[in-house]
Amino acid sequence: MAKTASLTAGLVAKKGEASPATVVAAPQVQPIEVKASATGGGRDYYKALTVKLDRDRYESLKSMGVKLDKKSQEIFVEALDLWMKSAAGQQHA
Repeated sequence: MAKTASLTAGLVAKKGEASPATVVAAPQVQPIEVKASATGGGRDYYKALTVKLDRDRYESLKSMGVKLDKKSQEIFVEALDLWMKSAAGQQHA
């Protein structure tokens, strides 16, 4: 079993005598390849959102996703694009 660190008064710095801890190099991470979405066109920026659905809408979304072989993300993006196009047309009317 590994020995635990001792917690002593020496761990607490006196006021005005504190110094930053030594900096440890961050681990190297491979970037994730981002694929272009069906309607997104390969943008480099993504923002996660949460959508709350009642049970009937959730089940309908999942059922249609299976029937159309589409993920919920694809369905939402496509629906949002259609809605924004429609809303933009209403603003100019």
